Amino acid sequence: MFARRIALRSFLTFALLAILLPISLASGTLFYRSAVGAMEGFALQLADEVSQRVREKLLSFFDVPQRAVAFNVEQARAGLLMVDHPDQLMKQFMLQIDQQPQLTFISLGTREGEYYAGSRPPLGSDRALRMMRATISGDRAMEVFRVDELTRQPTLISRSEIDFDARNRPWYTNALDYDGTSWYAPYRYKIEDVQGAYRAIGMGASAPLRARNGDLIGIVTADVSLSQLNDFLNTVASESGGKAFLAEASGELLAMSSADASMGLTGAAGERRPRMDESGDPVVRALGQHILRTGQAEGHEFMEVGGERHLMRWWTHVLHKGPTLTMAIMLPESRFDAPLRGVLRNTIYTTLAVMLASVLFSLFVASRLVRPLQSLSDWATRLTQDDWTAKAPKSSPIRELRSLADAMGYMARHMQEHAQDLEAMVAQRTQELESAVASIEQTVLDQRHFIAMLSHEVRSPLAVINTAGQLLALRSKDIPAQEALAQRILRGSARLSYFFDNCLTQDRIDSQNFALEPVDVDVAEMVMWVTENGGQLSTAHTVQQQVQADLPALHGDPVLLRVMLMNLLSNAFKYAPAGTTVLLRVTRESGRCRLSVEDEGPGIQPDEQQKVFEKYRRGRTAEGKPGAGLGLALVKGIVELHGGTITLQSRSPTGMCFVIELPFSVA
Repeated sequence: MFARRIALRSFLTFALLAILLPISLASGTLFYRSAVGAMEGFALQLADEVSQRVREKLLSFFDVPQRAVAFNVEQARAGLLMVDHPDQLMKQFMLQIDQQPQLTFISLGTREGEYYAGSRPPLGSDRALRMMRATISGDRAMEVFRVDELTRQPTLISRSEIDFDARNRPWYTNALDYDGTSWYAPYRYKIEDVQGAYRAIGMGASAPLRARNGDLIGIVTADVSLSQLNDFLNTVASESGGKAFLAEASGELLAMSSADASMGLTGAAGERRPRMDESGDPVVRALGQHILRTGQAEGHEFMEVGGERHLMRWWTHVLHKGPTLTMAIMLPESRFDAPLRGVLRNTIYTTLAVMLASVLFSLFVASRLVRPLQSLSDWATRLTQDDWTAKAPKSSPIRELRSLADAMGYMARHMQEHAQDLEAMVAQRTQELESAVASIEQTVLDQRHFIAMLSHEVRSPLAVINTAGQLLALRSKDIPAQEALAQRILRGSARLSYFFDNCLTQDRIDSQNFALEPVDVDVAEMVMWVTENGGQLSTAHTVQQQVQADLPALHGDPVLLRVMLMNLLSNAFKYAPAGTTVLLRVTRESGRCRLSVEDEGPGIQPDEQQKVFEKYRRGRTAEGKPGAGLGLALVKGIVELHGGTITLQSRSPTGMCFVIELPFSVA
């Protein structure tokens, strides 16, 4: 045993202070004084120069659509725009597109909704010019013509039957709302070409064209795709060695220069454009979060992202009659770290000294601390593997480690005792649980055997009763009292047989080996069968069926589907007054089979409408009515097995409507 022990905290504290503190203070002071001022001043100057160039290029980019729209408006006023000659008009647009490589579309939507355009496809390897049209005579199909670069002859390469009406497009309605040149929000192109070259999002400017008498001729638009904005920003950012993005004031990205620029900016239907604070690029995301959090329209900020500092510079610009744009440029510190190189030379010797001291200190700590800790770790590992024979490590000169070893030895003894107690307890509980599970399984098996036996034993007497009832009904046609008695016998036997069918069906569904046996079911034949057989449950009601013609086959389990409808008819007979009509209606709604059963009964209270689908639960209006509360629960189970839904709708003035919607094919 060591005569004297020292505290671990004191040992580490004195060692760290004696070696690292003077060196850290000296190197930190030198680095701070020589780096901060030079770096920030140079960085701000460089950022201002780069951002000014980016801003000028972006504004000139957005000036092109406005100038193109203004040019065509003036051409129309001078009578030089061939609005009455669509082929010539598309060639005029094509020539303008050829002169303005930034543009994706120059187009005209007439007041009748026809569409004529010249375009350069934003996607794909074939960037040859296109002419497009969607005319009334062509059933508003979108026709795309590829223009040969040498002969300038158009060739039809795509025809999409999409019922294109220019009057429904955002650029058309926006120009009418402003009644002048204005910008419209980004939208998905509705070209649907075979090549997929227009599955993109675009934005631009549009303006109405009017005749001299003020009548509307159409809407002219000049459009740029966001993918071209991405390419443009990529070129601009590569010149500066940084990154850039363009977003709306709400935060939704219009374009990015980074590698994931196309992410979220395609033309896929239903796709949401990402926000700048949700970008996959961590640098863009960090700046976007800062801009949205502070709400500053313009500014600069130094930020560290992914272990590297960046200078962020952003500003806003409001397009004429258009959105407010947020433009940003992000420069990595490597672009302006030249002043730091001299400071690094001054600190290299200090760094070497710190490294040497760190190595020596690590060796010292390893010999005095890591080795005993490793022994403790090995001992603890053997204890966790229930190796209670493992011996404690040798004594350590560090007091805390010795105390820890003693505590671990004490804890190991208690863990051994506790583990033995737990093993005995677990064995006992496991035996009790196995016994309980076996008892439950036997009870469930006995219940199923009892239901099957009871159904089998009762069916033969029921068949005899049903046959006798039918004979009695035939022989008593002229004796009203006896005929009524015979009908009661028939209804009672049918109800009892129907009850046992429900019990067996529910037991079949609840069994572990149950599986649907779907086949193609003729809906009209199934409804006819249910109507004929359901009539046996009540002679006091009339069943009316309405089945939509030309329904496709319903792919489902025919036995369960019939049980489902018979239960709904039986439920309607119970509560509807005698002499009323129960309506069974089948239609096709939104690609699904809709079956509804309507009665004129007292209805179901709103607070009970969900409870009636639980087993053995009945509503307040069921008092005095026969039934066990199993039918509607079985109906809901069958509907859900077929991937459908069931809802209740109150009828006016009285009655309920059970509505079932099923897919025509089971998933």
